[in-house]
Amino acid sequence: MDPSISDLNSPHSMGTTIIGVTYNGGVVLGADSRTSTGMYVANRASDKITQLTDNVYLCRSGSAADSQIVSDYVRYYLHQHTIQLGQPATVKVAANLVRLIAYNNKNMLQTGMIVGGWDKYGGGKIYGVPLGGTILEQPFAIGGSGSTYLYGFFDQEWKEGMTKDEAEW
Repeated sequence: MDPSISDLNSPHSMGTTIIGVTYNGGVVLGADSRTSTGMYVANRASDKITQLTDNVYLCRSGSAADSQIVSDYVRYYLHQHTIQLGQPATVKVAANLVRLIAYNNKNMLQTGMIVGGWDKYGGGKIYGVPLGGTILEQPFAIGGSGSTYLYGFFDQEWKEGMTKDEAEW
């Protein structure tokens, strides 16, 4: 057998996978729990979903250090926003802060993120912020190096007006 052809039955790494899905009335966020360093699994139970406010969360992929510092800064700015305006920030404001920090540091950060949450103005919203710091409002967003395995599934299964149960499936 030709050694350049990999064995299809051998185990392979799918990397990080983060997901945000809208449904009729809210959002569902998900992420795997493994943190790896190359082929070595450094942590089997890491939390890749970070709470930014009571109603807004951030899914993190790529460099853990980079995504953690972005989430720390955004959480701080959103706290200041709430104090100054007397009301919580919208999901769009949180996503734009993530985008601003990611874009302004695009040459130094190696992280892709998904911002998701619910607010009284826009309802459930999902924003993808990939490497480079652009922002994309989407009905569903998939990120991380394992995301390629899910695009076909979501293209086929996601539909407008899904219930919470359908979105969690």
